[in-house]
Amino acid sequence: MYSGIYERLVSDEGDVLGQIDYSIYKKRKREFVMRKQAELGCSTIPDDAIEEFIKDQTDYTLELYTTQAENLVYDFLDASYGEQLAREREELEKEYRQKYEEFRATLQPRSWWYGVWQSFAASFFFVLAGYILLRMTGSWEALLGSLLNK
Repeated sequence: MYSGIYERLVSDEGDVLGQIDYSIYKKRKREFVMRKQAELGCSTIPDDAIEEFIKDQTDYTLELYTTQAENLVYDFLDASYGEQLAREREELEKEYRQKYEEFRATLQPRSWWYGVWQSFAASFFFVLAGYILLRMTGSWEALLGSLLNK
C-alpha cells in the first residue's frame, strides 16, 4: 500500500532532514504495527489498521516528526562541534574584551599636566617653524634689522 508520506516529508534526495523525518515516521509505524500485533495476538495485522495509521498522519503529525528530526540534528551537531564552538566563542570573547579595554584606555581622560605639556610642545614647534620660515625667506634679517634700528 502506497501512502505518499515519503513525498510529503522528503523534498529531494539531498534533503537530509527529510530523510530523518521519514525514518522517524517509519519508526512510529513499526511501533504501531508491533502494538497492534500485541493487541490482536497475531503476527499479521489487517490492512485497514495500517490504513488507519496512515490516515492519522496529518500535517501536524508530520510537523512533529520534523521537529523531532531537527532536535536530533541539533543534538548531533552540539555533540560533534559543541566543545569546539565553546572554545572559539571563549577566544572571541577574550579578544573582544582585550579590544574593548584598549579602546576604553584611549577614552580615559588625561591629567591636567598632559594638556599643559601638549600646549607647550605645540607652541615650541610653532615658534620653531616660524623661525625656519623667516630664515628661509630672508625675512629674519630684515626683522632683526628693523628691531635693532629702532
